[in-house]
Amino acid sequence: MVRRTPKEFRNYNAYHDRGMMKWVTAYAMDELVKGIDQNRQEALKNNPTLPQMTPEEIDIKLTEAVSFNRPVKIQVHEKDKWGRQTDAIIGLFLGALSNGRLKIGDHWIQLEEIRHITVLHDDKWFQVTPFKEEALRVEEPTIQLVDEFNQDDSWIE
Repeated sequence: MVRRTPKEFRNYNAYHDRGMMKWVTAYAMDELVKGIDQNRQEALKNNPTLPQMTPEEIDIKLTEAVSFNRPVKIQVHEKDKWGRQTDAIIGLFLGALSNGRLKIGDHWIQLEEIRHITVLHDDKWFQVTPFKEEALRVEEPTIQLVDEFNQDDSWIE
């Protein structure tokens, strides 16, 4: 014969502890902080609406990008759900189809959707500033020359 213990149901909300709150952690996790920062940046971003370019101007910019193998930055006629200008599409111009579709990086864009196009130029090594913030720049001490020897006409042996 198997002896069984009686099963009792206790209401979870009726349980009383020592009156202390129990926390898994008292600090925000790194992922949470990064997510909050990304949401803040997304909410505060403001992409300016660039002027509309003519098809001839767009063609000139695309020709320049193909000739020099440079990436392009394209702003399209598209707004997000808050009415702000969407982010620009950046990539190499890889070609076009006869129906007016352009291949920019991984994206296919209709020629009529393009609002503004900019050819991106690489920074040259002599134009790059090594320090983005002034706080990181270390001031080098200046060398002061000290006149330690006598420069008059007297001779000392």
